[in-house]
Amino acid sequence: MSKFAMVLGRMLFALVFILAGIHKIMNWDASEQALTTSMLDMLSHTYEQPWAQKLFDTLMPYSSKLLLVGVIFELLGGLFVFLGFQVRLGALLLFLLLIPTTILFHPFWNLEGAEKTVQMTMFLKNVSLLGGTLILLACGSGPKVKKADV
Repeated sequence: MSKFAMVLGRMLFALVFILAGIHKIMNWDASEQALTTSMLDMLSHTYEQPWAQKLFDTLMPYSSKLLLVGVIFELLGGLFVFLGFQVRLGALLLFLLLIPTTILFHPFWNLEGAEKTVQMTMFLKNVSLLGGTLILLACGSGPKVKKADV
């Protein structure tokens, strides 16, 4: 039963990334606008950090390419984990995706009131997903499930 739970848990974990990647593709313009808006918002909060200003100034013209790379990481990582194929590589892709995504899209430290609470919750959700990717990096696909185990 624990082998089945591991496989099902891995599949359920990956589902959020697969569906999010598909949603971004189906709503490409809105996804690109959301990325650009988040980058501009972060840029507006980094006026005292010259290195961050330079970073965002450099990345801004490449927002559509960054979105494409993010969607590739999201879909490939999610599919690899879901299918149990190259799980560690899939988990690594998701880990690398989650770090900038979490910081860029959930900057609760720049907000106040109810919006701060919502974004802090989303930030912490992503941190827990980061933890899940680390577990998958450590364990891989887990034990193989045989028909007799199910």
